Amino acid sequence: MAESPPLASDAPALPDARVASRRERGVVFAASFLFLLVLEAGLRRFTLDGLRFQAWSSERMMQTLSLRELRDEPLRSLWYLHIQPPLLDVLRATLAMFQGSLDDLALVDAVDRWTYVVWALVFAGTVTLVHAWVFQVAGRRFARVAAVLMALHPGTLAFATLLDSTAASALAFLWFCFELWRFPREDGSIARLAAASLVLFFLRSIFQWPFFPLVALCLALRGASARSVGRYLVVVTLFAGPYVAKQLALFNTSMTSSFDGLNFCRAIGLGEPDLGAVRLPDNVLPRSLPSPASAAVLRTDEKLGGYYNYNHLDALRYSVGLKYVCRRALVERPLSATLASFAQNAVMYGVPSSRYQPNVLVDRLPWRVPLDFVFSSPVLWVLVLLAGARAVREMKRRVDWLQVAGLVLPVLFVVSVSVLFEKGENMRFKYFIEPVLLVFLCAQAARLTARAPARSPTHAVSPGPGDGSVAR
Repeated sequence: MAESPPLASDAPALPDARVASRRERGVVFAASFLFLLVLEAGLRRFTLDGLRFQAWSSERMMQTLSLRELRDEPLRSLWYLHIQPPLLDVLRATLAMFQGSLDDLALVDAVDRWTYVVWALVFAGTVTLVHAWVFQVAGRRFARVAAVLMALHPGTLAFATLLDSTAASALAFLWFCFELWRFPREDGSIARLAAASLVLFFLRSIFQWPFFPLVALCLALRGASARSVGRYLVVVTLFAGPYVAKQLALFNTSMTSSFDGLNFCRAIGLGEPDLGAVRLPDNVLPRSLPSPASAAVLRTDEKLGGYYNYNHLDALRYSVGLKYVCRRALVERPLSATLASFAQNAVMYGVPSSRYQPNVLVDRLPWRVPLDFVFSSPVLWVLVLLAGARAVREMKRRVDWLQVAGLVLPVLFVVSVSVLFEKGENMRFKYFIEPVLLVFLCAQAARLTARAPARSPTHAVSPGPGDGSVAR
């Protein structure tokens, strides 16, 4: 990998700005994991069913297949999955395999109970990675503060107790950004970056295949060699390409989710149109779809508990029809109406992420109000802008700007998709970037503290980009 020249703003690292030891990372992970389990145990008595902190079981989620089909025909069900990327249902199918011959509702309870344990591990992983990254860019003191803030953050606790993939997606995006930040440093790894990218691709529908060329561009901006960029594209294509081809062959779409039509219509303010009053051209609906007999997930109307099965072929046709309705509306409606809807989405994006749904655990946190205030609009955006303005003042050369752009583009990608292609759950998607923003804010706070006049000249140094500046 070709090394880029040191930045003009390079400076000695803080005295304790180094990689956290394996023991320290282990302590942070174990403490975070136990903290969440104890918190859950103490507040579970407030749940309505003695299990779930939020009203929805995993079976009720629009994005999941029924555990009945995942238990009875797991491989076939996952092969014919079109509503979402497969990793969440792979987890649920795996957990179902170890539950023996439980009846249907008992099976849902058992899988959800173990999902909470897995999400507690994800919670601990998020806190630990935030600690490890901040340790490198700001030292031990700021790393501990960041870990505590991440563990207490109501959004982190809300999604660690929500039975969808939001918590895992935020951890995967944090890991991805961490690996991207390590370029053009010596510890940058194409294999790890590709692995993080693929986890995002197979976990969350925001990260479709166009995300990979964007990452390649970011690598180039970060100073990676053309050979490294090529290796990245080869690796992700090797693993994601067959899945895209499968989706195209079976469902006439290169996307990993068939909710795109519904999301597009919601985003521009159309809600969920009734296609019964719409005359669709003959070439709109797909002609060659799998037979309903191919898998139960394509023909069963209801999941366990009576919830609608959005993986039904009729739901796929409905979504395709909605894409046509959305395209026509974008042409026929005034542009002002579409922009007004996007503005509403942006406002919802700034709402505290923990307010996505009522949660009996988060609703009882005594520290919820002040932390929600910090991690929401306008405070969060003001803090980011101020920290960003300070970082910009230190960028003296073109290479500085290019490397920063390589880090900022993926975050802007997530923000843009969350605002332009969603209405109603925008604040949930904000949580994807919140751990990364916390790292950035801690890095800039460390640099500001290190250069405070009260510090002696001997210690008034900052963690330069070569030692972990998140702005690099």
